[in-house]
Amino acid sequence: MASITIGGLATGLDTNSIVSQLVALERRRSVGLLQIDQLEQQAKQSALATFGTKLADLLAAVDKLRDPSNALARTATSSDETTIGATAGSGALLGTTEITVSQLARNAIAVSGTGVASEDATIAAGAGSFSFRIGTGDVQTIAVDASTTLEGLATAINDLGVGASATVVNLGTASSPDYRLRLATRETGTSNDLTIVADDTTLGVTVTQTALNATFTVSGFATAFSRESNIVNDVVSGVTLSLNATGGPVKIGVTTDTAKVTQDVQAVADAYNALVAFVDAQSEVSQDTTSTDGDVTAGPLAFDSTVRSIVDGLRTAFSSAIDGLPGDYSLLAEAGLESTRDGTLKLDAAKLVAALANDEAGVSQLFGGVGATGGAFDSIHDYLTGVTGSGGLLESRTKSVTYILSTLTERIAAGERSVTSFEEDLRAQFTRLEVLVSQLQSQGSFLLSALGKTA
Repeated sequence: MASITIGGLATGLDTNSIVSQLVALERRRSVGLLQIDQLEQQAKQSALATFGTKLADLLAAVDKLRDPSNALARTATSSDETTIGATAGSGALLGTTEITVSQLARNAIAVSGTGVASEDATIAAGAGSFSFRIGTGDVQTIAVDASTTLEGLATAINDLGVGASATVVNLGTASSPDYRLRLATRETGTSNDLTIVADDTTLGVTVTQTALNATFTVSGFATAFSRESNIVNDVVSGVTLSLNATGGPVKIGVTTDTAKVTQDVQAVADAYNALVAFVDAQSEVSQDTTSTDGDVTAGPLAFDSTVRSIVDGLRTAFSSAIDGLPGDYSLLAEAGLESTRDGTLKLDAAKLVAALANDEAGVSQLFGGVGATGGAFDSIHDYLTGVTGSGGLLESRTKSVTYILSTLTERIAAGERSVTSFEEDLRAQFTRLEVLVSQLQSQGSFLLSALGKTA
């Protein structure tokens, strides 16, 4: 039911203004402070979410260096890339290998010996078939008849999806066309050789190029290698070879890609420093010196012990020594990744390169461990996954803030209901006052009128 308010008609009071001000004071007392708390907790919730994202960024950077086979990036070079190209991958071993290519792998090709005047020309005198086989696979058969066209046969072959492609090629000119069928296996190697089993067309399709394996010799082996593809990844450990031409010997060298290692370590420092910078920015405490109140403003993470604990734990993880490593290094600082006075990390690239030159295996072990002994980045990985995983410090803190926000939302809703009730009571009281005053005024007027008549 809507309440009826009377705005001071009898009393002359601005009751609407009085009620509005009293309600505003009550809302500030019952709701306003809670809403301020709510905004603060929402800012904290957002800051914790961003903090978690930056921890994840750091973990991703760390994980690039914790696998011993990947900790030190390799690069492969070829003395003649026109003959052999080389790309180093995971697990590539240092050293030089000489390779001589005597034969490239190739696919099989069959073409028609007789041409026709157009793609739509028919290519069979009557009912029959065109059949072929790839390697030792099943015979593939296309039914043909007097209506089968050259383009129709090519389309039917392609629709089989069996590892061979058919195209129509004009060997002639626009004025003197000579359309032929070209059938080629998609994969190279002798297991993909092509056999024409039956040809009831007028095309006279025959194999003009047999499939071959790539053959090459590798230094140290007396027997030549044979592979079905010109992309070879099982001869030089961790290196993919691209056989481009016959020739050689070609020297394939594998060295440490110090630029890539430096880049990966710098990425760790950058991610860590971004995390620290964010926490510092969100933890600033300032005082307004321009006002007499001297209000103090604090960032959403200013007094968050969980966040500080996580950052302190990271500092310890980055600066702690790793025991049990056989190499020359046990501290990341010894390999150039150093802690600074302001709490950030700084990479001394020259120091890292020198460490790699001095004891590359030791640096690899420092990063990714050896055997059952984990490296420095293993330790950091374990710490990060612990604090960010299920039941970790970050999840617990986030749940706590979420619970506080939920409680504040309920209290604010209850406060708003209380304010509404307060306003309704006030308006009812002022309405009763107006009615009472109006009645008294009416009685007074009546009495004055009666007294006037008596006199």
